[in-house]
Amino acid sequence: MLYGRGDVYVNATRVGTVLSGEIFGAMSATTDSRRSASVIAATECIVSVVPKELFLGLIKTHPTTVHRLIENMSRVIVSQNEKIVGMTN
Repeated sequence: MLYGRGDVYVNATRVGTVLSGEIFGAMSATTDSRRSASVIAATECIVSVVPKELFLGLIKTHPTTVHRLIENMSRVIVSQNEKIVGMTN
């Protein structure tokens, strides 16, 4: 999200928040994949969509930036996994 705040919902239950500078929706394998969550704007938001073809081009032309992006996505996944494990214990 370039600007703003969005609330993350799974089955009508708020499970998190996406803040300015954070990435969401990056885990979809294809454009027709089922969503596992929805993000609803909680404030005025500006978001950016990066089509697959452009992302593949970024890997070739800006590998350091893409590497940081993947590291950030990995941190989000680890954090969410820890929250899930904490809820089940």
